[in-house]
Amino acid sequence: MFLAALFLASCSVYEGLSDSVTDLVFGQPGSPWTTGDNDYYYDPLNPEDTFPVITSSSRSFSIQQGDSVILPCVVQNLEEYSLIWRHGNQILWVLQHRPDGPIVEAVSQDHRIGLNGTSLMLSRVQWKDAGTYTCELSTQPRRTLNHTLTVRVPPSVYPANNRSEVTIRIGSTVTLGCHASGYPTPTVTWTRKGGNLPGPAEGANLTVHEAVPEDNGVYKCTATNGVGKPASTSIILQVMHRPKVWAEKEEVYSGVGYEATIACYVEAEPRPQVKFYRLGDIPVDPLRLYKTFDVNNRYSLHFDHVQLSDFGYHTCNASNFIGNSSAIIRLSGRPKPVRFTSLSQGDKENTYTLVWDVESYAPVLAYIIAYRNESDGEDEGIKLTVPGTTSSSIYHSYSHNFTQLEPGATYYVQVTAKNEFGLSDVNETFTFTTFDPAGPDSPEDYDAEGEDSLSVINQYEDVVSEAVGVSQLQADPTPSMDAATSPNTPSIVAANLTEQQQIQKKVSTAEKVHDDSSGAFTFTMTPAERRGQMVALVTAISLSCFFS
Repeated sequence: MFLAALFLASCSVYEGLSDSVTDLVFGQPGSPWTTGDNDYYYDPLNPEDTFPVITSSSRSFSIQQGDSVILPCVVQNLEEYSLIWRHGNQILWVLQHRPDGPIVEAVSQDHRIGLNGTSLMLSRVQWKDAGTYTCELSTQPRRTLNHTLTVRVPPSVYPANNRSEVTIRIGSTVTLGCHASGYPTPTVTWTRKGGNLPGPAEGANLTVHEAVPEDNGVYKCTATNGVGKPASTSIILQVMHRPKVWAEKEEVYSGVGYEATIACYVEAEPRPQVKFYRLGDIPVDPLRLYKTFDVNNRYSLHFDHVQLSDFGYHTCNASNFIGNSSAIIRLSGRPKPVRFTSLSQGDKENTYTLVWDVESYAPVLAYIIAYRNESDGEDEGIKLTVPGTTSSSIYHSYSHNFTQLEPGATYYVQVTAKNEFGLSDVNETFTFTTFDPAGPDSPEDYDAEGEDSLSVINQYEDVVSEAVGVSQLQADPTPSMDAATSPNTPSIVAANLTEQQQIQKKVSTAEKVHDDSSGAFTFTMTPAERRGQMVALVTAISLSCFFS
């Protein structure tokens, strides 16, 4: 009994001492433990206070392809915990601290990805790098930080099915397409080099309905999205069709022994075979004539020395497997249409001098003049023929003096030239008006001008013989100057006089009576008309000297 009571008393004393020791060592929350003059307070520890903390915030990044970016993840008190970087579900990096030092392990084999401390660094960013990046700590529960990366990609574009050339038959329908990529999604627009579009200008596809040759060309699609420079690509559309042929000039003028070139333009797909024929499907001589072709689809046939048999109609024929076509070109020796050089306002009441020139490789045999008063009907005109001109060049000039005209009247004139190959075309109707004495202009002014004109004409008459001689000397093609061929020898002088006599004979012939086609009109040249003929003669001689 005694022992049992002693044991119970010992246990009671031990429990008291135990509670006192516990209070002494661990204290009570919020209660002081006094040792001398110092007071200590103790708060129990929270296990989460020892976890690492991510101090960075989640962000969204938008950068252009090819640039670099750092995704921040600053961590405090990482200690022995691990840090993992993920791109979606793919682990990129693992960082773990151990007593002997941190261990960094790169799981990704992409050398563009690296660590900057605990932050992730991406260089030369590509389109595939866009997405969500996660910085994760191996705590329980897990602590994470997410960043969103958007990559702006400049546009790129290429033809659908990689067809940069599309060929179809005429009348078919075709759709031209372009594939564009980039971020943001690009907008695609269409243009056509040197022409209008057959459909809407925006969209990935352009449709050409019932294609015609005019739809041929280069079509360009351009992609833009505000990032970098626009991108473009071209598609060539070729519509197969039979050739289209047209002449460069429907009539080409030349002369025997001169050069000449006839040419035509051809459009065709596929490229045609082009041949030249004489009228009647007679092939031209390939050994004598030279054919050319240039980038403007111009086909030409060149004559070094035109022969008499070359004159006539020639055919430029083009053919491909779809069809053929041709154009007719005339090689002609007849004169070109005359060109008037007179002033439209005359200075005389009853007369008017008409001056013109014409280009003819052969001598002009005659000029046919048709004129009428404005007040007359078209069938009341007068038609007459005057002699032609002889010139050592292809340029001819002539004049005719009209008499017995009405003062202040308007007249219409047409002139055609004739040589051995035919008549020239009527180029235009020339209109002139005689002087009106009742008009606002002073007659004295015209009288003074008339006197000056007569003086000049008289001077021309004085020097005509000398001018004829000089022109013949200048036109002489003989290169040697020996005694037999010297210009001062009597034979040459006699030849010059003979030529002068021939010219004077033509002028005298012009003074004789001429009949029109009906035989109802005759006239005799007046002194004024003779002076006009003399002016024309001097002009022709001057032109001969100039062009010879």
